[in-house]
Amino acid sequence: MMPRLLESNDETLFFEVPSENTPEVSYDVMYDKDHHWLCTCPHYYYRKQFCKHMMACADMMNIDDSMVYAEVA
Repeated sequence: MMPRLLESNDETLFFEVPSENTPEVSYDVMYDKDHHWLCTCPHYYYRKQFCKHMMACADMMNIDDSMVYAEVA
């Protein structure tokens, strides 16, 4: 699962991460300057927990605050 950085600005990073199980599906991941994560995968949608797609993006960008869990809005 290799994330792709789609856009980066002063406040937010936007990624696309392919599904491990379904090749034609990918998920959007967002990380903002306040250390909030969002993902469009079912795991995050239903559980509001840090997911493997967020972890892949954090690893790719060397973001080591992955213990800051996704914020429920």
